[in-house]
Amino acid sequence: MSRLYEKIYHYILDEIKSGRLQSGEKIPTESELADQFNVSRITSKKALDLLSQQHIIERFQGKGSFVSGILPQLPDVQLNGTDYEEVEEHNETLVGLIIPEFSDTYGLDLVKAIEQKCAEYHYSMVLKRSYGDEEKEKQAIETLLKIGVKGIMIIPVHGVHYNNELLRLVLDQYPIVLVDRYLKGISASSVSIDNKQAAKEITKYFLREGHEHIAFISPSPEGTSSLEERLYGFQVAFSEMGKPLNPDYILMNIESTKHKGIFSNKTREYKQRDIENIKHFINNNPSLSAIICSEFEIAVLVNQVLERAGKKTPEDISIICFDSPQGYIHPPLFTHIQQDQRLMGYKAVELLHDQLIGNEPTDNYYIDYNFIKGCSTK
Repeated sequence: MSRLYEKIYHYILDEIKSGRLQSGEKIPTESELADQFNVSRITSKKALDLLSQQHIIERFQGKGSFVSGILPQLPDVQLNGTDYEEVEEHNETLVGLIIPEFSDTYGLDLVKAIEQKCAEYHYSMVLKRSYGDEEKEKQAIETLLKIGVKGIMIIPVHGVHYNNELLRLVLDQYPIVLVDRYLKGISASSVSIDNKQAAKEITKYFLREGHEHIAFISPSPEGTSSLEERLYGFQVAFSEMGKPLNPDYILMNIESTKHKGIFSNKTREYKQRDIENIKHFINNNPSLSAIICSEFEIAVLVNQVLERAGKKTPEDISIICFDSPQGYIHPPLFTHIQQDQRLMGYKAVELLHDQLIGNEPTDNYYIDYNFIKGCSTK
């Protein structure tokens, strides 16, 4: 099965071989070819780049592409399935990765997997951290584009509004892959777990265990697809199980997990505020017997509040969260949903590679997850 860019490549080549395009004549632009073949400009650009690399056409910045004045022996020109990849291998290809922060809880295995898979494709990865700040995310994108990366993988920061720089890349059909979330209402290649299904599974687990008073604690989910899906899955589970959901059991004003590293002073301030909010929330809802935390760091805060109040986990309140450090404690402290970060990283690079060789972007790709029992549930 030929790649999309190969069709454009052969079309231009046939036009030249037949004499319909002569040496020195201008050929259609990337936009015109994209419209003609109903593909993205990325795809048409790949075809023209390859024709240029084979000296069949010449490309001039701001002027366009022209049939070469001195053509090679066209009957001898062939396009093998690996031509484009071989070109990329010999011309070091830079790709970018933007991540809020990484730790042994979440992100470290993801970065390692992305780096490993990039090496297999002979890509050099440039890593930038946004620290959960939209302005720094924008700066990271601008820096990566300035140094000439060919594509970007990114975990977008939390927020109600999408970063304009990120939206521009998507709308311009620049090779980009969203990791761990997607842009709601906007078609872009992404890889994540099915957060809605995972949240439904852990909520139904609590309901089947006889818990009736279950809380959900999270940062504001608005603008962050993974958190939105987790909240929605929590709500849907009650509906599907025919159980009433108390809206007072939902707390969504956690701030400390949204800001990373460079905001250490603010993070301590946010963390203390979050602890007070969680304490107030639990005191106001004494019937709670189970809490679902949308992130591991929130589970840690909840556990601290319970310990200070003289409550025990899971005897008094059970906890389930998303993600947890691996390999240090067995069983782990918290029962949790474990995302396969390595598979997520591998798939992110594969999705980016597909775009870099001229294929159309793939919409959201779901990877598997595991439900891991820990010490925080009975």
